Amino acid sequence: MPKYELSGLDTAVHGRIVRVALLALGACQPVFGSSLPFVVLAAVVALLLGLWLRHADAPEAKDAVVLVFSLYVVGLIPVVGLWPIGPAIAIAITAVISWRAGRLRRWRDWLRIGRLDGITWVTVAAVAGVSVVGLLLWQSVFDGQLPVTYGQLIESISAPVAVTGALGFAIVNGAIEDSIFFGILLTPMLQYFPPRWAVVLTALAFGLAHFHGVPSGVVGVILAGSWAVMLGYLRTRTGGMFATYLAHIVADTTIVAVLIPPLLMG
Repeated sequence: MPKYELSGLDTAVHGRIVRVALLALGACQPVFGSSLPFVVLAAVVALLLGLWLRHADAPEAKDAVVLVFSLYVVGLIPVVGLWPIGPAIAIAITAVISWRAGRLRRWRDWLRIGRLDGITWVTVAAVAGVSVVGLLLWQSVFDGQLPVTYGQLIESISAPVAVTGALGFAIVNGAIEDSIFFGILLTPMLQYFPPRWAVVLTALAFGLAHFHGVPSGVVGVILAGSWAVMLGYLRTRTGGMFATYLAHIVADTTIVAVLIPPLLMG
């Protein structure tokens, strides 16, 4: 494990830190919607990341740049930009470009099961328990609700279809979000930062990306960001995605169990 020092860094390393931080900002795309500020921000991010793409010294960083590009481009398309359809398309685009560039095999470094020992299972159970309690508090104390678009969709279909679709969403959403934040984005972060800093920066992006998601608002950002620190810890400790994904599914299933029934009974 290399020894990291955050003081006395040379100009090149400072530049890397700024660019990696920009990647984290780029991954917050869901916050901004398709307004004029979104378009301006997308243009700035695209320009700066485009300059970096030519000089990135880590193949994993190039994949992260392509992903952020794709998130912004797909996010401008109505309907397709709906989560998690848009991000799934962005990941697919990134995978194709990475494959053509001969980088896709590097995804094996994170797209694997990882270490599953006793401590891992205890940690997964603890993270799952914390996420359930946090979501219940968000729903009861802060009157947490699904975004309007999803709520209207659920109310317009039959209960069996809604439940099946919601559970399918929980399974797919965990895979999509984990691939973006704890796979493609966190991997280059770990090359430029100590693991703790890399996880915190990635968790910040994860939290901000949930501003209009579930949980939502400022409280949602804090809850999702704090939870992402735990998911990031699982990812770095196990060296794979299975434990992170399992804890994520528990949280998303809790969302389904807490927020869907009132809509179906209303």
